[in-house]
Amino acid sequence: MTELVQYAQYATGTGLVGLIIALVIYRYVTRMPAGSEIMQALASAIEEGAMTFLRREYVVLFPFLVVVAVLLGFAVGLHTALAYIFGGVCSVIAGFTGMKAATKANVRTSEAARGEGAAKALRVAFNGGAVMGLSVASLGLLGIGTVA
Repeated sequence: MTELVQYAQYATGTGLVGLIIALVIYRYVTRMPAGSEIMQALASAIEEGAMTFLRREYVVLFPFLVVVAVLLGFAVGLHTALAYIFGGVCSVIAGFTGMKAATKANVRTSEAARGEGAAKALRVAFNGGAVMGLSVASLGLLGIGTVA
């Protein structure tokens, strides 16, 4: 087995482990109390707006992704174009998971601060952000390992 293949396997495996950890942290955050009905209604409206924004962004991004991939396919090669598309898909997944985690963590951070103080709120907020960070890094490793 060549060194490159071995490193690609490490990257893929590490990426998968990171995604599993991000999922575990996400589940931890979503199990926290979400506050009163008013807080939950407000959080729901914020989440709906955030998801609407992402959908609109992805609708604009998709044609750009396709055009650049076609140009890369002609200029550089099919493998590069497919790697570009795979990277774009990983980016979309990271953005989606990050936005979901952030909108879920926001109200839970507020409730933790209200009910248990700043230390608990900081843990909830940090874990909400960790989902995005781990998703980006893990999808990057998964992408590199898959494409290599």
